[in-house]
Order: sequence, then C-alpha cells, then structure tokens
Amino acid sequence: MTSITILDDAHATEADATVDGDRVLVAASDFAAATGWVLKPEGLCRGEVCVPVRSRPDAVADGRVDAAAVAPLLARTALVDAPRGVVAYAAAATAVSDALADRRAADFTLPQLDGTPFTFSAIGRKKKLLVVWASW
Repeated sequence: MTSITILDDAHATEADATVDGDRVLVAASDFAAATGWVLKPEGLCRGEVCVPVRSRPDAVADGRVDAAAVAPLLARTALVDAPRGVVAYAAAATAVSDALADRRAADFTLPQLDGTPFTFSAIGRKKKLLVVWASW
C-alpha cells in the first residue's frame, strides 16, 4: 500500500493506493473522497449521475479504481505519475466549454513578489489581461 496524492477540482487529497507499474489502483472509498465519484454496483456515481464501468473491465479491480482507466469514462483527462505518487485530473471538457461560453476564468491564488497571496477573483468583474511567462 502506497500513499498518493490525488489532485481534483483545485484540492489535493491523500489516498491509499496500490502501484502496479504505471497503474495506480485507488481504494474506492479514497477515490470517492477525492473526486466525489462513488463506486456502486451500477458504476461510478456522483449524485444522480452514474457512469457504467462494464465497458472498461480494467477500470475497477477488487474494489479498487484504476485512476487512469476511469478518466475517459468520466470525460476527464488524467495525468498519472506512479513513481512520484501523484494523480491529477483535469476539468471536464464540458465544464471548460461552459466557462468559456460564460466568459469566466478559473479562479486561482498565487504569491505576489512580496510573498503575499493574490487571488484572481479579487479583481472583481472587470476585464483582465493575464500575461504568463515561463523560462523554459
């Protein structure tokens, strides 16, 4: 059993998992705590929405959820770094599309040059220009 970090919807959750090569099998209860998707007999369910997992027999094994195999079923993209114990889920394409249609940017908080945190939504509903730079 290995401790991993699951990043989903702007929060991180520690979970117990079995790492088998590039596969990360997460305990169903930990997967539910991290993502909100509960493993039930009918599939993975969040609220009243259920996604059958029968079409991907490798998605669930012995009550454990394969972190990468379930991502397409949930209309998500997953990045799995098994050696480092990290699984990150991107927002669903429909959520991103809806945000773009509504002209809403995702909120985030970053440190300013003096180290104090700055939250993007603190600017309010004014028009914004975000400039991003990376040295690589």
